[in-house]
Amino acid sequence: MIDPTHVSTSPSMQMTDYHSRRLGISFASVGAHLGWVYLAGEIVYEFGQTEKEEWLRSLVSKQISDLVRNLEYMDPKSLGTFSEKGKDFKINIMRLPEGEVPVFVLVAQEVEPELSMRNWEDLSNQVLTFCATGISLREKNLLDFLTITEPIRKKMERSFTGDVHSGVIAFFHLQDLSPFFKPLGVVKSQEILREVTATLHKETRENEFNFQLNPRSYFLFCPGETLDGANHRFGSLYFPSKHLILDYKLKIFPIDREILADDSRFSSIFIENF
Repeated sequence: MIDPTHVSTSPSMQMTDYHSRRLGISFASVGAHLGWVYLAGEIVYEFGQTEKEEWLRSLVSKQISDLVRNLEYMDPKSLGTFSEKGKDFKINIMRLPEGEVPVFVLVAQEVEPELSMRNWEDLSNQVLTFCATGISLREKNLLDFLTITEPIRKKMERSFTGDVHSGVIAFFHLQDLSPFFKPLGVVKSQEILREVTATLHKETRENEFNFQLNPRSYFLFCPGETLDGANHRFGSLYFPSKHLILDYKLKIFPIDREILADDSRFSSIFIENF
Protein backbone atom coordinates (compact mmCIF):
# COMPACT_ATOMS: atom_id res chain seq x y z
CA MET A 1 0.00 0.00 0.00
CA ILE A 2 1.24 3.51 -0.83
CA ASP A 3 2.06 5.68 2.18
CA PRO A 4 -1.08 7.85 2.68
CA THR A 5 1.11 10.71 3.91
CA HIS A 6 2.66 11.01 0.44
CA VAL A 7 0.23 13.58 -0.90
CA SER A 8 0.43 16.95 -2.62
CA THR A 9 -2.26 19.63 -2.47
CA SER A 10 -2.56 22.45 -5.00
CA PRO A 11 -1.61 25.88 -3.62
CA SER A 12 -5.04 27.05 -4.84
CA MET A 13 -6.59 24.93 -2.08
CA GLN A 14 -6.11 25.88 1.57
CA MET A 15 -6.39 22.53 3.35
CA THR A 16 -5.77 21.21 6.83
CA ASP A 17 -3.39 18.27 7.14
CA TYR A 18 -6.30 16.28 8.53
CA HIS A 19 -8.48 16.59 5.40
CA SER A 20 -5.52 16.06 3.09
CA ARG A 21 -4.44 12.88 4.90
CA ARG A 22 -8.02 11.59 5.11
CA LEU A 23 -8.25 11.71 1.33
CA GLY A 24 -4.84 10.02 1.05
CA ILE A 25 -6.05 7.20 3.27
CA SER A 26 -9.13 6.81 1.05
CA PHE A 27 -6.96 6.39 -2.07
CA ALA A 28 -4.69 3.96 -0.22
CA SER A 29 -7.64 1.92 1.05
CA VAL A 30 -8.76 1.09 -2.51
CA GLY A 31 -5.25 -0.01 -3.50
CA ALA A 32 -4.47 3.06 -5.58
CA HIS A 33 -0.91 3.31 -6.89
CA LEU A 34 -1.74 6.87 -7.92
CA GLY A 35 -4.70 9.17 -7.34
CA TRP A 36 -5.48 12.63 -8.72
CA VAL A 37 -8.39 15.00 -8.17
CA TYR A 38 -9.30 17.37 -10.99
CA LEU A 39 -11.34 20.48 -10.24
CA ALA A 40 -12.41 22.45 -13.33
CA GLY A 41 -9.56 20.89 -15.32
CA GLU A 42 -6.89 21.62 -12.69
CA ILE A 43 -5.19 18.94 -10.60
CA VAL A 44 -5.81 20.08 -7.01
CA TYR A 45 -4.71 16.89 -5.21
CA GLU A 46 -2.10 14.23 -5.94
CA PHE A 47 -1.63 10.92 -4.15
CA GLY A 48 1.40 8.73 -4.88
CA GLN A 49 4.01 9.13 -7.61
CA THR A 50 4.73 7.74 -11.04
CA GLU A 51 7.59 7.92 -13.51
CA LYS A 52 4.91 8.38 -16.21
CA GLU A 53 3.53 11.60 -14.72
CA GLU A 54 4.04 13.83 -17.77
CA TRP A 55 2.63 11.18 -20.11
CA LEU A 56 -0.40 10.70 -17.88
CA ARG A 57 -1.03 14.43 -17.50
CA SER A 58 -0.94 14.80 -21.27
CA LEU A 59 -3.22 11.78 -21.74
CA VAL A 60 -5.90 13.35 -19.54
CA SER A 61 -5.51 16.93 -20.79
CA LYS A 62 -6.14 15.80 -24.37
CA GLN A 63 -9.47 14.31 -23.33
CA ILE A 64 -10.65 16.67 -20.59
CA SER A 65 -12.97 18.72 -22.82
CA ASP A 66 -14.67 15.58 -24.06
CA LEU A 67 -14.91 14.22 -20.51
CA VAL A 68 -16.56 17.43 -19.30
CA ARG A 69 -19.14 17.30 -22.08
CA ASN A 70 -19.88 13.59 -22.31
CA LEU A 71 -18.82 11.54 -19.27
CA GLU A 72 -21.78 10.55 -17.12
CA TYR A 73 -21.64 10.93 -13.35
CA MET A 74 -20.33 7.93 -11.37
CA ASP A 75 -19.47 5.98 -14.53
CA PRO A 76 -15.74 5.05 -14.45
CA LYS A 77 -13.99 5.33 -17.81
CA SER A 78 -10.84 3.40 -18.70
CA LEU A 79 -7.97 5.52 -20.03
CA GLY A 80 -5.64 2.59 -20.69
CA THR A 81 -2.74 0.85 -18.95
CA PHE A 82 0.96 1.32 -18.26
CA SER A 83 3.81 -0.65 -16.71
CA GLU A 84 6.16 0.54 -14.00
CA LYS A 85 8.77 -1.27 -11.91
CA GLY A 86 7.67 -4.67 -13.15
CA LYS A 87 3.96 -4.13 -12.45
CA ASP A 88 1.02 -3.45 -14.78
CA PHE A 89 -1.43 -0.70 -13.87
CA LYS A 90 -4.79 0.35 -15.26
CA ILE A 91 -6.08 3.93 -15.29
CA ASN A 92 -9.70 4.85 -14.60
CA ILE A 93 -11.28 8.28 -14.33
CA MET A 94 -14.72 9.06 -12.96
CA ARG A 95 -16.80 12.23 -12.90
CA LEU A 96 -18.41 13.03 -9.57
CA PRO A 97 -21.93 14.42 -9.04
CA GLU A 98 -20.62 17.84 -8.08
CA GLY A 99 -23.15 20.18 -9.72
CA GLU A 100 -21.75 23.09 -11.74
CA VAL A 101 -17.97 22.69 -11.35
CA PRO A 102 -16.55 19.58 -13.07
CA VAL A 103 -14.84 17.28 -10.55
CA PHE A 104 -13.00 14.13 -11.65
CA VAL A 105 -11.10 11.51 -9.70
CA LEU A 106 -8.36 9.52 -11.44
CA VAL A 107 -7.13 6.23 -10.02
CA ALA A 108 -4.20 4.13 -11.25
CA GLN A 109 -4.16 0.69 -9.66
CA GLU A 110 -2.93 -2.80 -10.38
CA VAL A 111 -4.93 -4.59 -13.07
CA GLU A 112 -6.72 -6.78 -10.53
CA PRO A 113 -9.04 -6.51 -8.70
CA GLU A 114 -11.64 -4.13 -10.11
CA LEU A 115 -12.91 -1.38 -7.84
CA SER A 116 -16.50 -1.99 -6.80
CA MET A 117 -19.11 0.75 -7.11
CA ARG A 118 -19.09 0.93 -3.31
CA ASN A 119 -15.35 1.71 -3.45
CA TRP A 120 -16.00 4.47 -5.98
CA GLU A 121 -18.86 5.89 -3.90
CA ASP A 122 -16.76 5.99 -0.73
CA LEU A 123 -13.91 7.65 -2.61
CA SER A 124 -16.36 10.10 -4.20
CA ASN A 125 -17.66 11.17 -0.78
CA GLN A 126 -14.14 11.86 0.48
CA VAL A 127 -13.16 13.78 -2.66
CA LEU A 128 -16.27 15.98 -2.56
CA THR A 129 -15.68 16.66 1.13
CA PHE A 130 -12.13 17.69 0.27
CA CYS A 131 -13.34 20.04 -2.50
CA ALA A 132 -16.08 21.53 -0.32
CA THR A 133 -13.66 22.10 2.57
CA GLY A 134 -10.88 23.59 0.46
CA ILE A 135 -10.84 27.36 0.37
CA SER A 136 -9.52 28.99 -2.78
CA LEU A 137 -6.66 31.42 -2.24
CA ARG A 138 -7.82 33.32 -5.30
CA GLU A 139 -10.07 36.33 -4.86
CA LYS A 140 -12.96 34.30 -6.32
CA ASN A 141 -13.66 30.62 -5.94
CA LEU A 142 -13.81 28.31 -8.96
CA LEU A 143 -17.59 28.31 -9.10
CA ASP A 144 -17.59 32.11 -9.31
CA PHE A 145 -14.84 31.82 -11.91
CA LEU A 146 -16.92 29.61 -14.22
CA THR A 147 -20.03 31.71 -13.68
CA ILE A 148 -18.13 34.82 -14.78
CA THR A 149 -16.12 33.41 -17.67
CA GLU A 150 -18.80 31.41 -19.49
CA PRO A 151 -20.68 34.57 -20.67
CA ILE A 152 -17.30 36.05 -21.65
CA ARG A 153 -16.52 33.02 -23.79
CA LYS A 154 -19.89 33.26 -25.58
CA LYS A 155 -19.35 36.96 -26.25
CA MET A 156 -15.92 36.18 -27.70
CA GLU A 157 -17.40 33.52 -29.96
CA ARG A 158 -19.91 36.04 -31.32
CA SER A 159 -17.06 38.46 -32.06
CA PHE A 160 -15.52 36.04 -34.57
CA THR A 161 -17.53 36.84 -37.67
CA GLY A 162 -16.75 37.21 -41.35
CA ASP A 163 -13.01 37.27 -41.93
CA VAL A 164 -12.21 37.61 -38.22
CA HIS A 165 -11.23 34.19 -36.83
CA SER A 166 -8.70 35.10 -34.12
CA GLY A 167 -7.63 37.84 -31.75
CA VAL A 168 -5.86 38.49 -28.47
CA ILE A 169 -6.68 38.90 -24.78
CA ALA A 170 -4.63 41.46 -22.88
CA PHE A 171 -4.61 41.01 -19.09
CA PHE A 172 -3.69 43.93 -16.85
CA HIS A 173 -2.86 42.86 -13.28
CA LEU A 174 -2.51 45.98 -11.14
CA GLN A 175 -0.35 46.48 -8.11
CA ASP A 176 -1.98 45.74 -4.75
CA LEU A 177 -4.02 48.85 -3.98
CA SER A 178 -5.23 47.77 -0.53
CA PRO A 179 -2.58 49.83 1.34
CA PHE A 180 -4.09 52.98 -0.21
CA PHE A 181 -7.76 52.20 0.42
CA LYS A 182 -7.80 52.72 4.19
CA PRO A 183 -5.98 56.09 4.35
CA LEU A 184 -7.78 57.42 1.25
CA GLY A 185 -11.24 56.34 2.29
CA VAL A 186 -14.04 54.78 0.24
CA VAL A 187 -14.71 57.71 -2.09
CA LYS A 188 -11.10 58.29 -3.13
CA SER A 189 -10.48 54.54 -3.46
CA GLN A 190 -13.44 54.22 -5.81
CA GLU A 191 -12.07 57.11 -7.84
CA ILE A 192 -8.83 55.20 -8.42
CA LEU A 193 -10.70 52.17 -9.72
CA ARG A 194 -12.92 54.34 -11.93
CA GLU A 195 -9.83 55.97 -13.41
CA VAL A 196 -8.42 52.53 -14.26
CA THR A 197 -11.67 51.61 -16.01
CA ALA A 198 -11.75 54.94 -17.84
CA THR A 199 -8.21 54.39 -19.15
CA LEU A 200 -9.19 50.99 -20.52
CA HIS A 201 -12.36 52.40 -22.09
CA LYS A 202 -10.24 54.91 -24.01
CA GLU A 203 -8.13 52.05 -25.38
CA THR A 204 -11.14 49.93 -26.34
CA ARG A 205 -12.10 50.11 -29.99
CA GLU A 206 -15.60 49.71 -31.37
CA ASN A 207 -15.42 45.93 -31.93
CA GLU A 208 -13.58 45.20 -28.65
CA PHE A 209 -14.67 44.90 -25.03
CA ASN A 210 -13.04 45.04 -21.59
CA PHE A 211 -14.00 43.44 -18.31
CA GLN A 212 -12.98 43.74 -14.66
CA LEU A 213 -12.39 40.30 -13.11
CA ASN A 214 -11.58 41.61 -9.62
CA PRO A 215 -10.14 44.80 -8.08
CA ARG A 216 -6.68 44.03 -9.49
CA SER A 217 -7.32 42.13 -12.75
CA TYR A 218 -8.74 43.61 -15.93
CA PHE A 219 -8.72 42.32 -19.48
CA LEU A 220 -9.28 43.71 -22.95
CA PHE A 221 -10.42 41.40 -25.74
CA CYS A 222 -9.38 42.46 -29.23
CA PRO A 223 -10.81 40.37 -32.09
CA GLY A 224 -8.74 40.66 -35.27
CA GLU A 225 -5.70 41.95 -33.36
CA THR A 226 -2.26 40.28 -33.54
CA LEU A 227 0.32 39.76 -30.81
CA ASP A 228 2.67 42.29 -32.42
CA GLY A 229 -0.14 44.80 -32.78
CA ALA A 230 -1.25 44.35 -29.17
CA ASN A 231 2.29 44.70 -27.85
CA HIS A 232 2.67 47.92 -29.81
CA ARG A 233 -0.66 49.28 -28.51
CA PHE A 234 -0.34 48.32 -24.86
CA GLY A 235 3.39 48.11 -24.26
CA SER A 236 3.60 51.76 -23.20
CA LEU A 237 0.11 52.09 -21.70
CA TYR A 238 -0.03 53.53 -18.20
CA PHE A 239 -2.80 54.10 -15.67
CA PRO A 240 -2.67 57.67 -14.34
CA SER A 241 -4.43 58.64 -11.14
CA LYS A 242 -4.82 61.84 -9.19
CA HIS A 243 -2.71 60.21 -6.52
CA LEU A 244 -0.18 58.03 -8.35
CA ILE A 245 0.66 56.14 -11.53
CA LEU A 246 -0.26 52.52 -11.02
CA ASP A 247 2.19 49.74 -11.68
CA TYR A 248 0.90 46.63 -13.43
CA LYS A 249 1.86 43.41 -15.19
CA LEU A 250 0.74 42.87 -18.78
CA LYS A 251 0.15 39.45 -20.34
CA ILE A 252 -1.13 38.98 -23.88
CA PHE A 253 -2.53 35.71 -25.19
CA PRO A 254 -3.63 34.75 -28.72
CA ILE A 255 -7.11 33.28 -28.97
CA ASP A 256 -9.16 31.65 -31.73
CA ARG A 257 -12.20 29.41 -32.15
CA GLU A 258 -10.16 26.29 -31.37
CA ILE A 259 -9.06 27.65 -28.00
CA LEU A 260 -12.59 28.82 -27.16
CA ALA A 261 -13.91 25.31 -27.87
CA ASP A 262 -11.31 23.68 -25.60
CA ASP A 263 -12.46 24.02 -21.98
CA SER A 264 -9.05 23.19 -20.56
CA ARG A 265 -7.05 25.65 -22.70
CA PHE A 266 -9.59 28.46 -22.30
CA SER A 267 -9.87 27.98 -18.54
CA SER A 268 -6.10 27.83 -18.06
CA ILE A 269 -5.68 31.26 -19.66
CA PHE A 270 -8.20 32.87 -17.34
CA ILE A 271 -7.55 30.97 -14.14
CA GLU A 272 -3.86 31.93 -14.17
CA ASN A 273 -4.86 35.60 -14.34
CA PHE A 274 -7.94 35.56 -12.13
